[in-house]
Amino acid sequence: MKRSAKAQAGMTLVELLAAVSISLLIIGAIYTVFLTGIRAYQRIGIENELRSEADYAVAMMMNKLYELAPDGVDLSASNERKLTFIEDRQQWIDASSGFVAEHEKDGAALTISIENGALAINGEAISSSRLSLAADSTLSLRCLREEKKGGAHLCRSGVVTMKLAVQDRNHADSDSWLYVQPFTLKTEFGF
Repeated sequence: MKRSAKAQAGMTLVELLAAVSISLLIIGAIYTVFLTGIRAYQRIGIENELRSEADYAVAMMMNKLYELAPDGVDLSASNERKLTFIEDRQQWIDASSGFVAEHEKDGAALTISIENGALAINGEAISSSRLSLAADSTLSLRCLREEKKGGAHLCRSGVVTMKLAVQDRNHADSDSWLYVQPFTLKTEFGF
């Protein structure tokens, strides 16, 4: 019994090479999508950590302000990267009249600043070493009620605006796979 070459089952070399080539293209595409997804997940994780660290630093700052209970901002000691809050008044209820009376006292001060890429209170950094504040981060004040006291120029009531351009020090290189673009957090509060 003779067998012919046409009756044999199997794949030719050309068919095998075509199947391997198509498989490699599919595997390469799947790998690229998978790797891109992993990198995006890591970048999102880094951004969330930075937001949490920035929120923590702002919360610490707000707690220090609540502890001080400032009566105003010293405009002569403040600029767009530094605000000096002062406490120089004390209020009490006058027992004879029932009205609230106020008198001046030797006050305390609290300076909030952006120094060396970090948020600082009285010169001490309160943001983590990983968090970096870019050069366009600012602290600004819209004063509603100004007062002159001695040689000082004070703002007794106003709105503070903090604009923090946040970046990760560990992934600041734009050529890095895990580069996180700086993002801006903005908060306002009145006093």
